[in-house]
Amino acid sequence: MTGGDSRDRILEALERGRGPARDRPALHRPLPMVGDPVETLRSRLVQNGGRLVRAAAGEWVREVEWSAPLESGPPLYVGAGVTALGGRDPRMPESSGVGQTATTPHALAPLEICVLAGDFAVVENGAVWHVPASPIERAATLLAQHLIVLVESQALVPTLHEAYSRIERTGASFGWLLSGPSKTADIEQALVLGAHGPRTMQLVLLDP
Repeated sequence: MTGGDSRDRILEALERGRGPARDRPALHRPLPMVGDPVETLRSRLVQNGGRLVRAAAGEWVREVEWSAPLESGPPLYVGAGVTALGGRDPRMPESSGVGQTATTPHALAPLEICVLAGDFAVVENGAVWHVPASPIERAATLLAQHLIVLVESQALVPTLHEAYSRIERTGASFGWLLSGPSKTADIEQALVLGAHGPRTMQLVLLDP
């Protein structure tokens, strides 16, 4: 038997074993928003170890739980777009401490608080889409002890399917979904929050 004969027999056997033809599955159809998206989002964040805050755009500073009084000048990084999104509050500095002076990611090691502007939030899992404006902002997101993310209250999507369809893949080289503080369960399968990265996360929904 030649090699060509063996190949033909194998291909014929594969053809005989082919299953019946099926239509291609339908593309995903957008799902409707749940009845109370804010409460669903709140419960997902609690499950993730985070906290939801809802406030008017100019009042969010007083509604957030700060790990240290802003007057004392804790090491604070304020991301691009926060002032425009959340409104200017005289108590909110642009940045302070290492968040203001750091020029390399290593200098951000003592960072206490990082405040970011997110693009939108996903109701089904409590995640927020964020595109760092610079390598320093990306490092600050990971190195801060406490993370605060602002999102407009109308910028909610029901599921990750809708989230992926909203992500602009041509204008940025990096982006991520932030959902609660960092987590690990590698040691004895016990969940630990904040073992690496932020220990807390607050998502602030801003009403117009």
